Amino acid sequence: MKSWVKLFFAWIMGCLLIFSLTGCWNYREVDKVSTVAGIAIDKGEKDNEIMLTVEVVDSKGGEDSMHTGSQLVSLSGHTMFEIVRRMITESGMRMYWAHAKSIILSEEIARSGAAKVIDWYVRDSETRADIHILVSGEKTAKEVLRTGENLNEPLSYRIDEMLKNEKSVSASPVMEIFDFADTINTAGISSVLPMIYLSDEDGKKTASISGLAVFDLDKMLGTMDYNKTKYVLFLRDEIKGGILPLGGYDRAPGISLEIFKNETKIEPVLVDGEVEIRVKTRTVTAVDEVQENVDYYTSKGRAEIEKMAEEMMVKEMENVIEIAQKRYKQDIFGFGNRIHKKMPNIWKSLEPNWDEKFSRLKVTVQAKVKIKNTASTRKPIKMEEEDL
Repeated sequence: MKSWVKLFFAWIMGCLLIFSLTGCWNYREVDKVSTVAGIAIDKGEKDNEIMLTVEVVDSKGGEDSMHTGSQLVSLSGHTMFEIVRRMITESGMRMYWAHAKSIILSEEIARSGAAKVIDWYVRDSETRADIHILVSGEKTAKEVLRTGENLNEPLSYRIDEMLKNEKSVSASPVMEIFDFADTINTAGISSVLPMIYLSDEDGKKTASISGLAVFDLDKMLGTMDYNKTKYVLFLRDEIKGGILPLGGYDRAPGISLEIFKNETKIEPVLVDGEVEIRVKTRTVTAVDEVQENVDYYTSKGRAEIEKMAEEMMVKEMENVIEIAQKRYKQDIFGFGNRIHKKMPNIWKSLEPNWDEKFSRLKVTVQAKVKIKNTASTRKPIKMEEEDL
């Protein structure tokens, strides 16, 4: 190869290398940006206004540079984007939204329509769609975030960890904002969101996640508590773990089964020209607690416990189905979506009036529970009667 050709290629490679070493086009100084950890949205004090509260990461510095807390910044306005832009002038810093972990809606906002307040967040290029969304069980969403002001970490980061660990509890659904927005636009399934409450612990307010909110499109209709929520998750095939309690303290048999695995199948069928839903669940468990002298260490004893668990699960799932059908008329289980996939032609006739059709839909439930093992102790601890 001639020397001038070699020089030409070397020049081209040098130019490409120079361009690859240029700085980021939207680079910002760290001390000029406030990192948003979480967001709370409430109705404003004035008519037609909303109040946006952001939890901003506050680095304490000092001996422990990793010690961080949070500060709250609140501002009201007519639209989310207007408020976000005005926050720059109010705080003197730009907000960095990509690390935000949770959005909390007040019940008032959720009941009036969540879509109009989350639309900006879904569209904006500086935000991320994997942020969790919840509904406040308190009067406002801001008061939930306020409990994090005295913590050593932003409350929104703690909420994120609580939701990540939710699979071991199954007390509430876990919903990211993109999934919520997608469900609003999906035929045959209604949206649910987790509820967040405040509780007193040694005189201090702490946040806890429990139960769910039921939606018609983007408008909240009501709630279900922790116990009912578990069986909604069974019907949605979203159970990853948790506990099945049988009986309880002073109520035999007083057994706790730990859930290792669950699979729920929803099968639409035609019976005499009418669509019915058949639900079958299969749950693998272990005996994790026994409060009574119960036989769980023989095949016969385990079979009896399995039967009790199956009957209890069927009863509880039938109960939440009835609540969804009669109280809310909302298909929070996705039965319609299954009909849409398996029977698209039939779904066309059902879809226009699905809420009403769902309220009269016949659903049969079967549960199969298998006790895989009995933890480390084979026989229960003998409990002696107390002398009176």
